[in-house]
Amino acid sequence: MQEPRQAAWSRFVAECDFEKIDERFKADARLRVLDWLGCAVAGKDYPQTKMARAMLGEAGGKPECTVAGTQTRLPARSAAYINGVAGHVCELDDGHRTAIGHAGSITLPPALALAQAVGASGAEFLKAVILGYDAFARLGRTVNPVHYKTWHTTGTVGTIAAAVAAASLLKLNAEQTNNAIGIAATSAGGLVESFGTHAKAVNIALACQNGVDSARLAAMGFTGSPSALLGKKGFVAATCTEPHLEHLENFSEEGLVSDTAFFKKYSSCGHTNSPLDGLCALMKAHADITPENVKAIHVGTYRVSVDITAALKCATEDEAKFSVPYCFAVQIACGRVGLTQFTAEMRSNEDILELARKVRVQEDPEATAAFPRRMATVTVELNDGTVYVEKRLNASDEADAALVEAKFAEAAAVLGSDKVARVIDLCRRIDSLDSVEELAQMLC
Repeated sequence: MQEPRQAAWSRFVAECDFEKIDERFKADARLRVLDWLGCAVAGKDYPQTKMARAMLGEAGGKPECTVAGTQTRLPARSAAYINGVAGHVCELDDGHRTAIGHAGSITLPPALALAQAVGASGAEFLKAVILGYDAFARLGRTVNPVHYKTWHTTGTVGTIAAAVAAASLLKLNAEQTNNAIGIAATSAGGLVESFGTHAKAVNIALACQNGVDSARLAAMGFTGSPSALLGKKGFVAATCTEPHLEHLENFSEEGLVSDTAFFKKYSSCGHTNSPLDGLCALMKAHADITPENVKAIHVGTYRVSVDITAALKCATEDEAKFSVPYCFAVQIACGRVGLTQFTAEMRSNEDILELARKVRVQEDPEATAAFPRRMATVTVELNDGTVYVEKRLNASDEADAALVEAKFAEAAAVLGSDKVARVIDLCRRIDSLDSVEELAQMLC
């Protein structure tokens, strides 16, 4: 029996008219593509990416798609898996505050892989990206914030969003798309407990790969439950006790919500962002906040952030990116929390560690009550007794084309200035391209 919301969603994905999509969504999606490409280029030589590349390279298969960090092509599902890892490991990928996850990291890898595999145009690729983001924002908002207590939304909801993007590129009809969503829903997984380990990237990789598989199986006639999302024993019922079903309405070009994600400014876990915003505001206003002047720092924030990021941990890059004390220390000492602040040398620097030990992170009940708004209060006490306080009601999502392009240029500097300029140019006009082949080649 058809479940009406899932059926309506499937029809919209299958029948979506790119020409009817408002320009603001297209402009946003172009920046999303550029931002993710920078993340993937920066992450292509991380250990996690190398291991994934080695594992799936040994498995081989049809040489369909570009894989980050190598000239060797692999099947679309393998490329989506490896590129999913590459685009996420730097913790630079975009995110969504209320859907609580990273829409780009699970939309772009399957979309890029299948666009190459089927020879899709830039416009077809961009439409799939928009639909994937829309799917992630809708379903993530439906199940959160309760879902995120244990489930990693990027892996769970991301599997279904990846399938939506894949279904669009494969031009599945409404019935096939419904089946793809059903297959993806029963394939979804990913635990918050994996944070701070390589397994976090596996949540993303599997979401990308399973999204590709779900759509390809559906194209062959494989069936999935038409009530997999909202049935009595479906995805929402299994992973959420307080669903917000109003987000699963108005499936139309006019009802898209794909431009509601944010761009990251820090190379660290999203739950460090509000505290870092507060610290950066204080440092901008008060030049005397320096390593030698700081006596103590207190951060009051929401429970989820405390659970995930309160501890000083920096034995690995993954750990350090989930540590507010460490991120505060490098922000004060270096003036930024970028890729170069997480090297082994930096993580073992005793001056950095001494500063990090001065940071205490505790729960603020007001902030917890406001979640998924990301509230934080930062109090900096100096050795001379001066106290500065900054309260942030939410993390800053300020970003524009210039900021995203500059972020890409830094993240993808290894490409060289000519290629960086070329990628920016291609992304600005991606929907006029005959294919995405040249863009994908930048990952090699």
